[in-house]
Amino acid sequence: MNGGLFTIGTIVLMVVIFQLVWRRVRGPKLIVRGLLRHYHGFAKTGLPEQECLLRVLCKRSGWKRLPATFLAEIVARLGSKEDVFRFVSLAEGYRFERQQLPAISANRDLEAAMREIALWLVDFGKRLQDEDRLKQAEFVQKLALGFAPEQFFTLLPMATTYYKMKRYEEAAPLFEKGLARLASCVDGADHLDRLDGGASLDELRAHYQELCASCLQTGNN
Repeated sequence: MNGGLFTIGTIVLMVVIFQLVWRRVRGPKLIVRGLLRHYHGFAKTGLPEQECLLRVLCKRSGWKRLPATFLAEIVARLGSKEDVFRFVSLAEGYRFERQQLPAISANRDLEAAMREIALWLVDFGKRLQDEDRLKQAEFVQKLALGFAPEQFFTLLPMATTYYKMKRYEEAAPLFEKGLARLASCVDGADHLDRLDGGASLDELRAHYQELCASCLQTGNN
C-alpha cells in the first residue's frame, strides 16, 4: 500500500516538474519563432497580413478549437502582427488559451468577449504595476487597450503606468480620456473595482484628476 502511494506521489511530482520545465523551455522567444515560421509560410502565398494571422491561429494547437469569428476579432482588434504575436506569447505562457479563452469564446457577443479578455489583461497589468514592474505592465496594458480602447478601466491604468514612468506627455491624454469615460459612471458600476477595489467613485475621480493635473503641470514647466 505504502509502495503504491509512493509510486503515485512520484508520478505526480514528475508531472509537475515536467510542466514547469516545459513552460520554461517553451518561452516567449520560442513561441514567437514558431509563429513567424508559420506566418511567413502563409505570407508567401500573397495573402494579406490579417488573413495570414488568422490562418496561423486557426492552425495552432490550443487556438484552432476556438471559433474562427472569435479569432478573427482578436486579429482585428490588435491590428498588427507584432501585437497578435505578443498576445499569443503571453496567453500561452500562462495557458490562457487553454483555460479562460474557450469559456470566453462561447459568448456570441464579440464586444463582451473582447472586454473579458481586456479585463484579464487589466488585472494582470495591475499586479505588475503594483510590483513596480512597469515595463512589463506597459506591455500588458497596451494589449488591453487594443481589446477595449474606449474604456476607463483600460485607459486609466495605462495612464498611471506612464505617470509612474515619468512619461507625462503620454499619460495626460489617457487620463483625460479615461476621466471622461469615468464621468458617466455611478457608484457600483461594472469594473470600477478593477481600478481600486476599496475606493468610491468620487475617490477614484479625485485621485485620477490629481494625477492628470500633475502631468499637465509638469508638462508645462
